[in-house]
Amino acid sequence: MPRRKGKSAFDDWVEILSRLPWQACLILAFVSWLGFHQLAQIELPKPTTVSGLGAAYGPMMARTLGMFMQLMAPAACVFAALISWVGKRRRTKLLADAEARTTVAPLAQLTWKEFEQLVGAHFERLGYSVRFTPDGADGGVDVVASKGSETYLIQCKQWRATQVGVSVVRELFGLIAARGATGGYVVSIGPFTPDAHAFAAGRNIELVDANQLLRSKQAAVPTSPTAAAPALKPAEASNTTSPICPKCGSQMTRRIAKQGANAGQAFYGCSTYPKCRAVLPAS
Repeated sequence: MPRRKGKSAFDDWVEILSRLPWQACLILAFVSWLGFHQLAQIELPKPTTVSGLGAAYGPMMARTLGMFMQLMAPAACVFAALISWVGKRRRTKLLADAEARTTVAPLAQLTWKEFEQLVGAHFERLGYSVRFTPDGADGGVDVVASKGSETYLIQCKQWRATQVGVSVVRELFGLIAARGATGGYVVSIGPFTPDAHAFAAGRNIELVDANQLLRSKQAAVPTSPTAAAPALKPAEASNTTSPICPKCGSQMTRRIAKQGANAGQAFYGCSTYPKCRAVLPAS
């Protein structure tokens, strides 16, 4: 990772480590102190000849490194643990504030970073350890959620007007296969195209309406790579409740097209029509 101007190597390591759960940072603090402390206790050979000075150089450098790092490495881990802990508290509050709102329209006012944090907080509440990638640099994956042997790759799309297409889902499926992950999620404020739904069907990928995320406190948690119950439930998968309008946050109504190329086909239209003309495909 290139070092940003004005930042030291210590700052870089704290930033990298802070992406881990704070408990992991504290464990690393103890392990690093133990390892470097042992290195600092190396006994130096006593040279009796000139050639023996060269043999003593290596152990001397190792001991010096151990004496320095037995303080610096644990300090970096402790600082990272504090940052990680504060970040988790902020994510929890962000999720609680969003759930307390009477409508889900404010989701569209979140920054893309806050949207990722909210999605991560949801998985943390379900018992997962989450890791955020720097600016989506991890192959396009925004959040990695892990629990035991299970790992889920998550892409967050805060697209308000544009539908999420099949290319996004296909890319995530390739990453899941390449990394041997349990499955993946694409979480979006806006709707998904029919092609995206068709590609995800039957695969270990869930397309999630972010508006439903705030209503999923009791959502089921997948227990195995072949588990049928997703951690987040897409609005389109429910036949008993209508989805939420991705534009204004109102309830949508199931309708039948009466004319045009899609005549006779079902779709969801915003209940505030004609004020809002948003539509979603009905499965």
